[in-house]
Amino acid sequence: MLPQTQFNMKPPKNLLFSLLLLILVTGCATIFSGSKQTIRFNTNPPGSEIFVNGRNTYQKTPAEISLPRRVPASSENTKNQYVYTFKQEGYEDGKTYDNAETNNLVWLNFLFIYSAPLTIPLDFATGAARKYDSEVYINMSKKAGKTDTVFQKQIVYVPTGGAKPEYVFERKSDVDQNIPITPNQFPNRFALIIGNEDYSSHQVDIGGEINVAYARNDASAVKEYCIKTMGVPEENVIFLLDATTGQMNQAISKANKLIKATQGKATFFVYYAGHGLPDEVTKEAYLMPVDVSGKNANEGILLKNFYEKLTEFPSERLTVFIDACFSGGARNQGLLAARGVKINPKVDADNAIKGNLVVFSASSGEQSSLPYKAQHHGIFTYYLLKKLKETGGNVTYAELSEYVTDKVSLQSLLINDKEQNPKINVSTNSQEVWRTWTIK
Repeated sequence: MLPQTQFNMKPPKNLLFSLLLLILVTGCATIFSGSKQTIRFNTNPPGSEIFVNGRNTYQKTPAEISLPRRVPASSENTKNQYVYTFKQEGYEDGKTYDNAETNNLVWLNFLFIYSAPLTIPLDFATGAARKYDSEVYINMSKKAGKTDTVFQKQIVYVPTGGAKPEYVFERKSDVDQNIPITPNQFPNRFALIIGNEDYSSHQVDIGGEINVAYARNDASAVKEYCIKTMGVPEENVIFLLDATTGQMNQAISKANKLIKATQGKATFFVYYAGHGLPDEVTKEAYLMPVDVSGKNANEGILLKNFYEKLTEFPSERLTVFIDACFSGGARNQGLLAARGVKINPKVDADNAIKGNLVVFSASSGEQSSLPYKAQHHGIFTYYLLKKLKETGGNVTYAELSEYVTDKVSLQSLLINDKEQNPKINVSTNSQEVWRTWTIK
């Protein structure tokens, strides 16, 4: 029979001593994490070349690359920051930024109180005190046309047949450049985006001054923010420029069906720029397709029905941004401008919005929704995108509403010499929680 001591599973004392000594002189983060981190890279579609801080890694997605945790500053990046760029033939370059966070393992050094003043600096010196995102994902955007070095002009040929084929999204505003990119795409996120600008081509009895200046730029920029910043897969975006009544109704019906199919899991962003109009008798508010005359507002999309269609089935969250007014005024002239009509429309409590719905409207009451000519956008849309760019989408609805309301109210007076006060309408279901929701 073997002696019982042969089955003693306690580790040798010298091994425990060695491990303790290693921690005391090296640092917890360095031991357990190391000075490098493996990052997984992927793009949609795959096959993109991976550049890290301006240097070609000579690898293509999908790939795993081991990178130092300690990163010096360079012309491409700040200290302890990675700039990942993805290049692929036929696609716009994708870019995302990752700033280091503190590796929580470094705080384990405080368990050894006497050695902490030595080991914590060692962890930072090796870079082990830093950590980065373990996965990077980019949804690559196809090149839609020629680009130039000034405005990165992108020709947008709209399949709906409404917009003129020569329309160009020129990216003349600062919010059109260097749009923040999130590495994540969410399969249950969707967007319905409509920019109605060209009314005169569809109605022979009105002139070009009735068109809504920059509405197509607004919608085009919002589409890019939805895909790049807000994590909406490109295939989940319904995008219309200069939409007719039939096209708008079809798009709203598709959104309704998508919300139903996702069985309460959908997060839906809806954006509309264009004319709004009240019925002169009922004062009900309507969204105006490009083929509907101001004389027949009730042939447009009744705003109340629009909300009801979007909230017919439950969703995780529904956010509507409307850069339009419903008084009969507009960015240039309203569809009722020739008759000098302005009406205080019913767009608030009477519509009794429901579901998990929040509506950001560009103006209130009889006010017009105005342009920001220097930025080639509506002033409401410009400051909406400005906040999304500054925060990368990491902004609560309360912060977003406060910023947009303050900026538009002030800048409209300075720029257009007219009052414009954005308004937030919230469904009963969301009254207690909407302020803490975040865009990203």
